[in-house]
Amino acid sequence: MTEETAMASLVLLPGLDGTGKLFSEFVRVIGPEVATQIVAYPKDEPLGYEELEVRVRAALPGNRPFALLGESFSGPIAIRIAANPPAGLVGVILCGTFAKNPYPLLGWAQPLAASFPVKSLPQWVRAPLMWGSLKPERAPDRLTRAMAEVSETVVRHRIAALLAVDESEALAHIALPILVLTASRDLVIPRAATRWIMDTAQNACLIEIDGPHLLLQTCPEECAAAVMRFVRTLPYMRTRS
Repeated sequence: MTEETAMASLVLLPGLDGTGKLFSEFVRVIGPEVATQIVAYPKDEPLGYEELEVRVRAALPGNRPFALLGESFSGPIAIRIAANPPAGLVGVILCGTFAKNPYPLLGWAQPLAASFPVKSLPQWVRAPLMWGSLKPERAPDRLTRAMAEVSETVVRHRIAALLAVDESEALAHIALPILVLTASRDLVIPRAATRWIMDTAQNACLIEIDGPHLLLQTCPEECAAAVMRFVRTLPYMRTRS
């Protein structure tokens, strides 16, 4: 392998906005020790988990070992890929996410998601739903900007997808090491969703970080440290010193 192909990669799959722009601070903190790649989703094309998995697989590195990080909405995509891993995938990181519908009592509402007025909700309602904080004034401006770029139809479609998803079987079949990052003050993803991952996965370790749902955005240093410790334990993942 050349220096370029031997270097480790970290592939990042974004949350509900799908833009990948919310990873900027986390990527800055990670620095040059590993190559980071963000896979963004279409802003105006409503795609479900199966279609997005196809898009992600097509974008994965083909010439180097890599770890895959699925944040929030993208957890099921990372799980699906890790259960049938492509060449080079050596570990998966699940951050503030779920394997199956994290709101089972709202499963009945899945058909209604197409008419859910996500963007017209007042900020005090959207703050706990999207950002995970009861203090809307603390929601990052970049979150508002990122969500503004995505069509409401796409956001609704993604909400409907997560209300119907169940990748428990895929999760149980993952043979790769898994790091689960969870926020101690997450108001978006219930603790039961994290417990389900830990009870179902074969090779998962859990790290809880004090913060709200958007951990990578609000606690980038702590998250980067946890991710890098995990990456250094993975086979074939050589980082820059």
